[in-house]
Amino acid sequence: MRSSHSEIHRIDGVGVDLERFYPASSEQEKKALRESYGFSPDDFILLYTAEFIPRKNHELLFSILPQLTEKISNLQIVLCGKGPLLEQYKHFTQEKNVPNVLFTGYTAEVADWCRLSDVLIMPSFQEGLPLAMIEAMATGLPVVASNIRGHRDIVRDGEHGFLCNVSQPTDFIRHITLLHKNPSLRQEMGARNAIAARKFSLCEVLPRMQEIYTEMMK
Repeated sequence: MRSSHSEIHRIDGVGVDLERFYPASSEQEKKALRESYGFSPDDFILLYTAEFIPRKNHELLFSILPQLTEKISNLQIVLCGKGPLLEQYKHFTQEKNVPNVLFTGYTAEVADWCRLSDVLIMPSFQEGLPLAMIEAMATGLPVVASNIRGHRDIVRDGEHGFLCNVSQPTDFIRHITLLHKNPSLRQEMGARNAIAARKFSLCEVLPRMQEIYTEMMK
């Protein structure tokens, strides 16, 4: 007779396929990757991979762009994703003559965009398990993100990046600027993130799930 089980088992999500998400092997590889996409080795590239919907809060990023551009002269913004608000933001950048913003639309090359970037920004209002964040962290990117459930499950503030209050956009400016000024801090956080993200990978999660189900079936 099968025994009853009342234990609660914690696993890190259902597993993320991180096979393609890994850091550049060297600065030379990162430089070559940047050049192949038309960027300079000296550019400071801020990446956001998200659908263009209200919940993802692209509005905050665009609201702080003037201050960021003033503080970071070599700033480049890469926005990966599609969605109903994409054309609105494209029109905004054209109308306001906002420099250095690249919209990739839907892309199968997210891993490359992560590898060539310097910092991931995620100012979203709400998240479940943020897969895009885990993928970016696996490539060695530090994170500046909104302090919400979901992000807090992944990021330890000050260790993997910084968690900011969405009602205080200056928090994002301050921490992005800090990371711009401190390449060694970016490197340290990125190295920790590449390791931390692996616990969410399929190769880590699936054996754990199998172990739990096997135990439950006894």
